Amino acid sequence: MSEKTIAEGIQDALQAMTEFATADVVINDWGILDQDTSSAPYVIIETADNFDSRQDAQTPVTTWEIQATLVEDMRSSDYKTALTNLRTRRQAIIDKINSDDIRSAGGLKGTTIDRVYSGSPIERVYDVYGADANESEPVFLAQQILLTVEEF
Repeated sequence: MSEKTIAEGIQDALQAMTEFATADVVINDWGILDQDTSSAPYVIIETADNFDSRQDAQTPVTTWEIQATLVEDMRSSDYKTALTNLRTRRQAIIDKINSDDIRSAGGLKGTTIDRVYSGSPIERVYDVYGADANESEPVFLAQQILLTVEEF
């Protein structure tokens, strides 16, 4: 198994959720934020910063800390609505992971998601490429969600 296979399993499981369009759950593609904000919410699954691989017995055990950033549109709603939407979709992801559907990273044998937790506070994301670089209104809200995945 590989980190790539695990990320793709998580991607498949999240794409199957009614909260997200298939094209809106990507791996290592921050360019998705260059699209129209009304296409959000997005989930950007990233390459793990942290991992641990050990071989205490005959079979190696590797733990990955997979990063998934949940991104919510702020241009087509007010802050309260965007924050509520982010919370609702975050809970849906947590519930999905805590179900049998994705606990095994999308049905992968020898894999388990042992922990789901926040990797950042909820942050405002500004459009740095917009017509007005000094735009004071954020275009997205985002929060990093970390998934501790063990393969054995």
